[in-house]
Amino acid sequence: MIWVFNKHFAMRLAWLLLPALVLTSCVSKEEFYSDVSLSRESAYKQWENRKLAEKQTQAVVTGKLSLEDCLKLTLTNNKALLKTLEEREAARGQELGSYSAILPSVSLSAQYERLDKPQSFTIMGNTISLGDADNYSVGLNVTQPIFAGGANQARINAARLGALLADQTVRGAIQDTVYASQRGYYNVLLDQHLYTISDDAVKSSRAHLDDVKQKRKAGVASDFDVLRAEVELSNFMAQLIQSRNAINVAKANLIKIMGVSQDSFFVLGNELEYIPMSMTMEQAVAKAYRNRPDIFGKELGIRQQKELLAIAQSRYFPVINGFYNNNWTNPDPHDPMVIDWGYAWNFGFTAAWPLFDGFAREGAVIEQKARVKQSQIDLVDTEETALFELTKAILSIEDAAEFVDSQKLNLSRAEEGLRLAEVGYKEGINTQVEMIDAQAALTTAKANFYQAIYSHLVAKLDLQKAMGALTSFEPAK
Repeated sequence: MIWVFNKHFAMRLAWLLLPALVLTSCVSKEEFYSDVSLSRESAYKQWENRKLAEKQTQAVVTGKLSLEDCLKLTLTNNKALLKTLEEREAARGQELGSYSAILPSVSLSAQYERLDKPQSFTIMGNTISLGDADNYSVGLNVTQPIFAGGANQARINAARLGALLADQTVRGAIQDTVYASQRGYYNVLLDQHLYTISDDAVKSSRAHLDDVKQKRKAGVASDFDVLRAEVELSNFMAQLIQSRNAINVAKANLIKIMGVSQDSFFVLGNELEYIPMSMTMEQAVAKAYRNRPDIFGKELGIRQQKELLAIAQSRYFPVINGFYNNNWTNPDPHDPMVIDWGYAWNFGFTAAWPLFDGFAREGAVIEQKARVKQSQIDLVDTEETALFELTKAILSIEDAAEFVDSQKLNLSRAEEGLRLAEVGYKEGINTQVEMIDAQAALTTAKANFYQAIYSHLVAKLDLQKAMGALTSFEPAK
């Protein structure tokens, strides 16, 4: 009875202590927060270390940066492009691995086995053992594929096509990267011109404000005229600040595309230059059909998909392999009573012909046929997309050329209009409002002129990209 009482007492005590044990094992909210804070601090330290390491390894660009050097830096350092370049290596590995479909596989095997008691029998009172308690074996195994219904060669062809497809993927990535780099370069040039225009407008407005203040002292101008000139100066100052910020953002984006250090400080060596371009639709289509990486990729994709269809259809045929085995064992494989090393070999052929697999191969063939049709439709869609991009680019070039011509003439008019307004204002013929309007018109005309040149350059860039002939540069090895 005493044991039973103590047992019940112990069980009650355990139930009472269990909540306390659970509570003591729980983590408080403060501890959770402290743990998260330490984790975030560790993550920040890791980020600082990575930033320092990247800063030490990234190139710093200084001095004058030409467009050609910009493209070379981009093709050498752009992280997204470098990542895509690894597709070539991955495809090379797949192609190399595909040869296992026709080459023999060779393997070595070894085994040790300890018996509790070797087999034995007794003759006339004498015990004779068969084998030994310690058993060793080493084997050489060779398997050679012979026939698989065409699947072996199809796998190699599919891998080779995959390697060619990876090349086109890399070509497309190069086109996209160069496009982004060149357009980023043009963005910086445009923002620099817009900044210069705003700076000229600020200088002109400040000179005008000083002139109005002088006239107010002479009693020729009113406080309203001064206030109006100050408002005009503030508006142009706001544009100047926005233009300066736009330059900084555009440069930071260009640095990111080039993959160089953000500490780089450079001056662009090229200018926004208007060079007329003439190309017919027929010429553009011919180049696009011969050069565009995505069209080449879709063509290769169709052929690769047909090889996958051949692999699926091969499952209707038998699979035949040859084999050769050579085994060294102790005890001797031919005489277990000889406790010494000996060897035995055998070779032959194996054949397997699946007769029914629950419609798995039928389903696979239907699926691959559908994939072939999909890839064919995808090629047509890509060709139509190319035609659309070419049409859009050619029309944009024509519109931009007209825009440049019109704005060039408009810029001459605006410059002459400001000159006449300044002369008339000094002579008291024109009002201050007319003077301010003429200055604003010239600022707008300058901005439109450089915007027109920029649009023409981008349109030509779009056409080159649509033709797949954007650049002849190749990335560094």
